[in-house]
Amino acid sequence: MCRRVTCKTCSKPNWAGCGAHVEMVLGDVPKADRCRCRDTAARPSPAASADAGMSSKFKAWLKK
Repeated sequence: MCRRVTCKTCSKPNWAGCGAHVEMVLGDVPKADRCRCRDTAARPSPAASADAGMSSKFKAWLKK
């Protein structure tokens, strides 16, 4: 079961638990007012994506 928590980073409402009951615990909080820290942390930065591409190119070059 999920429960409402307050994000330590942005102090906005967030959830903890299994993820199946998010709307039940945050239903009264508009989506714009909810914590988005988890969403932004999951997205790789463009620099990280570019680095991943460069490392794979370098590995391919080493195999030649």
